[in-house]
Amino acid sequence: MADLSLTDLSQTPKWRVFTGPESIRPGTSAGSGDTLVWSVTPGEWTTLGQRPDDAVDLTHVRSMFRLTGGDAATVINRVCGLDLDDGMFPSGAAARTSLAGVATEIIRDDQAGIWSYLLLPSSSFRTYILDVIRDAGAEFGLTV
Repeated sequence: MADLSLTDLSQTPKWRVFTGPESIRPGTSAGSGDTLVWSVTPGEWTTLGQRPDDAVDLTHVRSMFRLTGGDAATVINRVCGLDLDDGMFPSGAAARTSLAGVATEIIRDDQAGIWSYLLLPSSSFRTYILDVIRDAGAEFGLTV
């Protein structure tokens, strides 16, 4: 089982675009190099990486955390009802759901074959979500 880690990536530039790649349908993501694009709503895409044309900057309104490790799905499922089983939510899946009562986008973005999730709540809930994930992951040796 891989070590469980939580990384605060809130300062990573995040962009919302309303004209995006049609191949990325709601509920999916795709990445290449330093760019990751996902959609959880028809007609809207979120991009990490270089600023796309006509993009709205989400960097200061959305926090972002990466939870990585073999027990990452178990930790998230303690505070979220979304089925993160590999068959239901494989790498490349994206959803907007409630995480500990907070509307949050979750993107499964495995790293080097290890389960990894990006969590994007509103920045106003940054500290709360960090505390919730720390508490949920404590028994699994979560490192922050």
